[in-house]
Amino acid sequence: MRWITTAILWTPRLLAMALAFFLAMFAMDVYLEGNDFWKTSEAFVLHLIPALCVIVILAIGWRRDGLSSIGFLILSIAYFIASSGWKSFPASLVLVLPPLGISLAFYARMRLLLHQRTASE
Repeated sequence: MRWITTAILWTPRLLAMALAFFLAMFAMDVYLEGNDFWKTSEAFVLHLIPALCVIVILAIGWRRDGLSSIGFLILSIAYFIASSGWKSFPASLVLVLPPLGISLAFYARMRLLLHQRTASE
């Protein structure tokens, strides 16, 4: 039972780190545009904003699973709105489903902790 609790603890955190890395990879395409140093640097920083949002949500909610769950749910909704929602529905799933799954994983951990606390009382 101990390894299940450990897996439930680390799964959403590792998935969030993987999502941040995945989103940060999209920032690398600015080097193919052939702009000067400052334009490339500006574009690189702008492309890193989604990955930084994931890292900030993860850092804020590292020990507060409820905050992480809400943060990733809001991030998923923001990605859905930013990707034109229903107009490009199949393509938007690539960016919407990972934060939604991470949100559900943090929620599951929060519910497990609440259940364990009430069972021990």
